Amino acid sequence: MRFASLLIFLVFMILVGCKTEQPGTEQTQTVTGEKNKLHYTVPDGWVSEQPKSRMRLAQFRLPGQDGAEDAELAVFVFPGTGGSVNANLARWYGQFKQPDGAASEDKADVKKQKVHDLEVTLVYVTGTYLQSTSPMMMGGPVKEVPSSAMFAAIVETGTDPWFFKAVGPQSTIDHWRPSFDALVQSFKWE
Repeated sequence: MRFASLLIFLVFMILVGCKTEQPGTEQTQTVTGEKNKLHYTVPDGWVSEQPKSRMRLAQFRLPGQDGAEDAELAVFVFPGTGGSVNANLARWYGQFKQPDGAASEDKADVKKQKVHDLEVTLVYVTGTYLQSTSPMMMGGPVKEVPSSAMFAAIVETGTDPWFFKAVGPQSTIDHWRPSFDALVQSFKWE
């Protein structure tokens, strides 16, 4: 009996120790091989998850609202191969189709701002998301997901750009858009 109690206690402690990081805590990511770090504060309500691929530095689930599905935000850095801001924006626009046939670039809300000496490009676009069904996420077949939206930020650090990109149902993205703006205002480079 005593052994069973001890075993239950140990299992409980292991489970408590394995819980994921709570939202609202400061996250620091480091570019491999660099001394500098981008600090940012994760907004309350965002759920930290294990990244789906090794290409992602971090991943967050943004809970759905009013019956809508969750959205997902991924953080990327591609040392030496991130591409220009405009090339990334063009690629992201190509992931959306507009109901009226217009170019997604023409419908996107894009703005540039300076945050703690960092140049940040913000983009928000809605439409039908052309979700890749390929494991490499480039080319290949897509699944059309209507009523979708994306908000994203490209942070120019002086070394390699950082990418914060969230995609999901428009109602979920719109709900979390103010907290995304708060995330952007928390960016600090050391």
